[in-house]
Amino acid sequence: MEKMQEEEFEKLKQKCSVEECLHLHIVKLYTLGAHSDYGCTECKLKSLVLEDFSRRYSQ
Repeated sequence: MEKMQEEEFEKLKQKCSVEECLHLHIVKLYTLGAHSDYGCTECKLKSLVLEDFSRRYSQ
């Protein structure tokens, strides 16, 4: 899994809505060297729980 600083993630432009996103590019977000969240670079959804990105398929 790719790593990314939280401030770099915030600068990305949202490419699609959270509802229609397939969450194919998830990154591990860090703040000051410590893991803070996971994030989707396409829809910019952030969550501490990785399973939130696969919830769409289990419904």
